[in-house]
Amino acid sequence: MEQTWRHLAMAHWRVDPHVLMRHIPPGLELDLFDGHAYVSAVVFSADPFRLRGLPPIRGMRRFWQMNIRTYVRRGAKPGVWFLRLETSRPWPARLGKLAYALPFEPADMTVMDGGERLAIGVVSRAGDGPALSLGFRRAGSRMPWYEPAPDSIEAWLLNRYALYARALGTVLETGVVHRPWMIQPAEARVGEMSLLELYGCHGEPALACSAETRTARIGLPRPAIGLPYSPDNCSFARWMRSRSARTRARRSAMSSS
Repeated sequence: MEQTWRHLAMAHWRVDPHVLMRHIPPGLELDLFDGHAYVSAVVFSADPFRLRGLPPIRGMRRFWQMNIRTYVRRGAKPGVWFLRLETSRPWPARLGKLAYALPFEPADMTVMDGGERLAIGVVSRAGDGPALSLGFRRAGSRMPWYEPAPDSIEAWLLNRYALYARALGTVLETGVVHRPWMIQPAEARVGEMSLLELYGCHGEPALACSAETRTARIGLPRPAIGLPYSPDNCSFARWMRSRSARTRARRSAMSSS
């Protein structure tokens, strides 16, 4: 699949790692930068998903999306863990849940994009309706785009090419490929932020940036880790293995008789 992301703006909060640990499944490790965990709000408009080399599906228009994410590792491999993804369009939410097991939530979204200024208001329709209002002032023509230095916090936040999700008792890994990010610094101001307080974010973000348009190739999810069994966490993969074992046992019994 391919998707193009436009008008990207990102705000990043430092968060107590202990607050985030309960949101990370077993088998993944919370990734830290200088001892701090981070939660990011990423706002962008997205072109519809399409198969590589083919035009978009007719009737599917560009839509706005906001991702709330944190940063994890599987062994030495860094990746992104989505805490929630908000969009007002039902079809990308359904596709994201069905195809990639991503935690999309329906939301009422208002976006005002004025070039160097971007404002977004989000009220989730899930649960008690947590909300977020966030405004960005982007550098625009006043500053050139640049690629973050390899050891910078910006590179640590952005240079991640694996998405992790959880479905049927298994952690899924999806690869993402795109050209390196080119960014500019930005200013971010927060109004209502009950949606972010769920994950330990308070006050103004530690840093913010905007990024150039990128087209990404998004692979298919594949099982990365089998989670420990519990009555509330039944693994489909484990059930399939046990079913195969029972079938082999029956065939063996029939042949021996």
